[in-house]
Amino acid sequence: MRHDKGAGSAWGEWDAIGIGWDVRGWQGNAQAVALVAWRRGELGVHWLGVSPLFRLSSRAAPDRYALLMPLLKEKGRCDALLAHPRLAIGIDAPLAFPRAFCALLAGQGEAVPVPEREIDNPYAYRDCERWLHGRYGKKPLSASFDRLGNNASLALVMGAALAPLVRVPQQAPAAARALLEVYPALAKQGGRGTSARPAIGALLPADLQPGTDPYDAALCALMALQYAADGAVGALPPLQAPPADFPRDEGWIYHFAP
Repeated sequence: MRHDKGAGSAWGEWDAIGIGWDVRGWQGNAQAVALVAWRRGELGVHWLGVSPLFRLSSRAAPDRYALLMPLLKEKGRCDALLAHPRLAIGIDAPLAFPRAFCALLAGQGEAVPVPEREIDNPYAYRDCERWLHGRYGKKPLSASFDRLGNNASLALVMGAALAPLVRVPQQAPAAARALLEVYPALAKQGGRGTSARPAIGALLPADLQPGTDPYDAALCALMALQYAADGAVGALPPLQAPPADFPRDEGWIYHFAP
């Protein structure tokens, strides 16, 4: 895949860096990671690389090297990257399960009426997913009821491995190095499998194809970059953060509002 000239030789030359991970589950052989950077005063972005498709090794627990080595090739480069003062990792998998579902597993579940709509089932969906559905009419997959649980459990394990280096924003809202749940489908013209909206698509590497895992990883990276830059990347739309009064114990799905 395409690499920017001198990629990784001096992470400090960039004011913000975004990493995108298209999560494909524990046995998935189509994981993809993308890396993009921004320099203050410049309108565009710089792509520092998009990994080939890879599978996580079955010989070790998932960690930062398992995630980044397919792209960066050297552990020292991985460590130096994750030490950058303004960095975010955007992943397209839940970083939390519904609170009612967690209580149910802990033996503390309460009886609830059968909901009229699936989206209102507290065991299946989180408040942030109901917010997305109400705002955009988009219903994400359920981590507890659908196969997305495979990706979600892997994301949570990887998040724990990255915890000393990055923070989930609902746990540390002012985190300069953050791990975000993002939603690439909302950056597209017609949902999953279609191309990005023109203004966003113009910023993607030209050799990426819509509907592929590297393409989605790159969209995740752009959302992460806008977070790391505190919304200052002028070529990108604003990143939708949670409303000030929104409960954050179940997390939030960062996205470019359609």
